[in-house]
Amino acid sequence: MARSPLPQRLQNALTCRDALQQEQIYFAPVRHHSPACSYALRQLITQIKPTHVLIEAPASFSAILEELLNNKTQPPIAILCQTDLQLDQIVLETNDEYEEDDTANMPPHQITRSAFYPFCSYSPEWQAIQLAKQYNAKIQFIDLPWAEQVTQEFTPQQSKSLLSETYLKHSQYITQLAKKLHCRDHDEVWEHLFELRNFTDLADWQTFFEDTFIWCAMARLDYDSSSLEAEGSSQREQHMLTAIGRLKKSTPDAKIVVVTGGFHTLALFEGLWQNKLVLPKKSDIIRFNRQQKSGDRDRTWLIRYSFDRLDALNGYTAGMNSPAYYQESWLSMLAYEQNPNQSQTTQGYRQAQALAFLSAIADKLRKKQSDSDAIGFIPLKSAIEQACLLAELRGHYGPGRYDLLDGMQSAFIKGSIHDVRSDFWQIVYRSLSGNQLGQIPDNIASPPLVNQVYATLKQYRFKLDDTLPKITHIDIYRKPEHRQRSRFLHLLAFLDVGFANRLDGPNYQYGTRLTIMFEDWQYLWTPMVEARLIELSEQGTQLEQIALQKLQQSMEQLTEEGTAHSCQSAVKGGIQAALMGLQSYFTQLLAKLSTYLDVDNNLLSVVNCGHRLLYLWQGRDFLALNASSTLLALLAKVLQQAFFLLDALKQPDTEQQQENLKTLLLFRNLINNLPEQLDVKKLKQDFYLNLYRLQPRLNKAPLICGAIDSIAYLDCQISQSELDHKIKVAFDSGAQYEQASCYFMGIMQCAPELIIHSSQLLTSLDELLAHWEQEQFIKILPDLRLAFTQLTPKQNAMIAEKISKKYNAQKEKLSFQQYKFSDEDLQKSLSLELSVCQHIEQQQLQDWFKQ
Repeated sequence: MARSPLPQRLQNALTCRDALQQEQIYFAPVRHHSPACSYALRQLITQIKPTHVLIEAPASFSAILEELLNNKTQPPIAILCQTDLQLDQIVLETNDEYEEDDTANMPPHQITRSAFYPFCSYSPEWQAIQLAKQYNAKIQFIDLPWAEQVTQEFTPQQSKSLLSETYLKHSQYITQLAKKLHCRDHDEVWEHLFELRNFTDLADWQTFFEDTFIWCAMARLDYDSSSLEAEGSSQREQHMLTAIGRLKKSTPDAKIVVVTGGFHTLALFEGLWQNKLVLPKKSDIIRFNRQQKSGDRDRTWLIRYSFDRLDALNGYTAGMNSPAYYQESWLSMLAYEQNPNQSQTTQGYRQAQALAFLSAIADKLRKKQSDSDAIGFIPLKSAIEQACLLAELRGHYGPGRYDLLDGMQSAFIKGSIHDVRSDFWQIVYRSLSGNQLGQIPDNIASPPLVNQVYATLKQYRFKLDDTLPKITHIDIYRKPEHRQRSRFLHLLAFLDVGFANRLDGPNYQYGTRLTIMFEDWQYLWTPMVEARLIELSEQGTQLEQIALQKLQQSMEQLTEEGTAHSCQSAVKGGIQAALMGLQSYFTQLLAKLSTYLDVDNNLLSVVNCGHRLLYLWQGRDFLALNASSTLLALLAKVLQQAFFLLDALKQPDTEQQQENLKTLLLFRNLINNLPEQLDVKKLKQDFYLNLYRLQPRLNKAPLICGAIDSIAYLDCQISQSELDHKIKVAFDSGAQYEQASCYFMGIMQCAPELIIHSSQLLTSLDELLAHWEQEQFIKILPDLRLAFTQLTPKQNAMIAEKISKKYNAQKEKLSFQQYKFSDEDLQKSLSLELSVCQHIEQQQLQDWFKQ
């Protein structure tokens, strides 16, 4: 491959590499999850047969090395690493202005920081582990423990990848190289230069790793030492240098293969060889041992991982895209490795792989699309031909991932690419991504909480063997086992485990769809579910126990915020407890709710509390509540407390009147839906007695007055004549126009149909409008227009007809819609248009109209 002259620093680094190989230290600068790197690494280890294999991964991973080497461990898997940090430690490290003396006043608070280190079958690190086992080489993880890394780089993310490739992605060198090679991004550059080489060229590990080193080192030259130190790379590299030197110092005859991300290799070459092999000093080893000791704070777990989680297209920040596609590429390489002299060439393997993927994708598209849009044989044949021709044009040994995508785009898409539905590309990328889920030994250590949840889900017959989303339909009323499933899913959802999302069913928090007898949930078991359960394991070994702690903490937080006695929040927590089957806590909250009602002075909170109690009453059978008498007593107390708080409706502020009107309607709705076991008739009378007792004090709240009169009429508490009298008084000629218009708005927002059925309302409004000055009318017009939007088109037509009769207006003159357009009208219009255009040209206004 033609190569431009290298910068002097890189030439010197390659000299260092050669010298280090003389000392039996061999470097494999890799890209994470690269089949090409793994294949070259296999040739390196097979040829060298090292005594030691050192891998860039946190040193604390050595605790689960035996599990990684277990034959039952099948990728994709991941190591989940967690460490605990104190809040005061974080503040000191991230806030330079924080005074040291102030830390004494800070309450200690511990948070858990998590990171993933994934492996698939073709990950170079995984191959290094497996081949080291094959050749009886000792394995050592040489990166900083996670506890040290997280203090070097504190970010607000809950978890991160330990294989990040941010520097390569944003390198100016790689960006310019992509432009020169006509590639779209750094992934295509990598595939073009490395993945699509001939298998025989990949087997030349010396040349291959020299090329990967140069690619990564050139990208590294874009960054100065200060940015690398701030990000933590320099500290990690120093730790790796000490680990390598320490091993060589203690075992001079060691034959070492070092597998690291290519971005770090330049620093390791330079640090290990400065005219001679640099072995660590005593001070280096002391620091190294201290850092290694901090790894005791790390907790490492081997968990199953999945292809879709691994895929960069789904948000993964390191390594190759489309793991299912590259898994097949890897299998092709292994097949070639077993019999390199067979007739099948590199091009042949890759063409067969492309055809298999294209056929599978076309089959999925056929099932998704209509018959008219289905992919037939001709487009399929055309796509494979396009992919192969593109590969030849680009100098590839057989079609690669980008050749495949471009071939599909050329052959499968009719018309503009922008018109293609998103589900087309979703099918394509999901096929390339795959959904394979790894396996881990059954007897390895894992937190009891993970085992408990997994066993419970299996008991409830959830399918957990892959990462495809599934739907479960739960008969929550007729099947007791299904009710248990529902409660367990609500428990998982409350704790944000990420296993399932409810799609449909009764919502007892907001009172929607309460007549539905089924729940639908979408669920899938993913590595993130296991990770979340491991995090929750720090809080307990039972989900119910952890949920109770969370509910109690919520109430304690309300206490700190001064809203502890908000009965609305209390009953909300009670509903959540009932949905999860935590009957004891639900009973405790109901017992406390009576006390909360005594001190809650917020009308809206009390009314909302009443609605939620009503939802609980309606769902008492499904929720298996043995508290019917308690619920009835609390509902009665809610009403008495709400009657007492009705004075809040007299607030004059315009915006507050709107909020109070909503509260009033919620209160009325609560009254109208009370259980029959309560004296509903008397409670409704008490409601209106309290409202009319309040009305003399509502002179500055006309919106509420209008609302009260309208709902009283609707609920048969006043007659038509009484309503007309109240309207007439409100619209009396002596009334201020703003007061009258607000009263009208109150009626229209509660019962807009009254303007049709009450002649007095329409007459009063008409008379009021007749006496208004133009300035007053314009000021109130937006509110009037809003009020009339409450009506249907048919109701508006009925009002228009009434008005036209009153003023003897002809219907034809009120119509603005023209149904006929004659030839003569057309000629007149064209003539007028011509005349206007000529006038514009005479005035030389053509350019003005273009602006």
